Amino acid sequence: MSVRSLSQTRWKLESDRVTIYPYGLSYILSGILAVGFAVILFVYVKYQNTTIGDSLPLVLMLLLTVVLFWGFAGTSIVFDNSTGNMRKLLMGFIPVTTIPFAKLQGISPVSNLYGSYKYRLFKKDNKYGKGILVSCAYTKNDDPNAVAFVEEAVTTIHSYLDAYDSPTDYVTEPITSYKYFEEKDGKYLLKKNKIGSTLLGLALLAIGVHELTPFAWLGHDLSIGRICMLIFTLVGGPAIILAGFTPITLDAIGRTLERKSPIGLSNRRYSFDDFNGVQTVRKSMNFIYSGTEVHLYFLKPNAEKQEVIVIQSFYRTSNVERFVQEVHSIINGSIQR
Repeated sequence: MSVRSLSQTRWKLESDRVTIYPYGLSYILSGILAVGFAVILFVYVKYQNTTIGDSLPLVLMLLLTVVLFWGFAGTSIVFDNSTGNMRKLLMGFIPVTTIPFAKLQGISPVSNLYGSYKYRLFKKDNKYGKGILVSCAYTKNDDPNAVAFVEEAVTTIHSYLDAYDSPTDYVTEPITSYKYFEEKDGKYLLKKNKIGSTLLGLALLAIGVHELTPFAWLGHDLSIGRICMLIFTLVGGPAIILAGFTPITLDAIGRTLERKSPIGLSNRRYSFDDFNGVQTVRKSMNFIYSGTEVHLYFLKPNAEKQEVIVIQSFYRTSNVERFVQEVHSIINGSIQR
């Protein structure tokens, strides 16, 4: 088995069960840690003039860390059609999560800001939340492992879940009032917090200007950190203010989406007929969740590539579902699953 195959998503198909192993990367990490810890232990014993026996507590601690990483790689997600339950088994044998199929929405890809995507399992009452990871990360849409995973494992799992769907699961009340749009004469203007955008933008801009004065907090050198901070504040501040005053309008009569910048930059106009779906992107900073962006995709006639527009961002994932429903209601006149 190659190193690459170890890091890829693995799954096992049985007559009434699908078992997924999405954490294979931990096998590689455990091997790297083992080598690194061995070097640390060798240096410690050599230069501290001690023995392995005397260093037994350190040895056991390092060994336990490696074993935990190796064991975590065996964590599995089991879809048992005979019981109608999904179970997540830590290290392959410790049950940590059990969810009935009737509460599961399905498996969908989730992109991140760095261009890669992973497959996650979502519940019906939280379709745009964090979800449960069921695959490794992929960078290409035609990745052979991703294609096989969808065709073999995901398709089988969805056939299990479909049998537990209720006719009422996807029945939603027609939207008669809009929370995130202002309607006037068939045109729906996306609501924006202009005051908040202005205050945040001005605050960033003020910090950037301050750092150019003799009283700068970070000094006056040309370090990478200071340069990045100056770009972020001096460019990001005005950009945030501009975004707050850039209207996005969905015209239900003319069947178009239009974004019009006050200074004429990044103007976009799309026909509803070219609408090709919605995708959410979870953002994180230093592994801490920082929000979910809603992207709309459009595929123009004779175009080889989709175009995407970031239409809104939320911190609370519970708001995302309502927003997506409103977008579908305006564009398609119906709520899609």
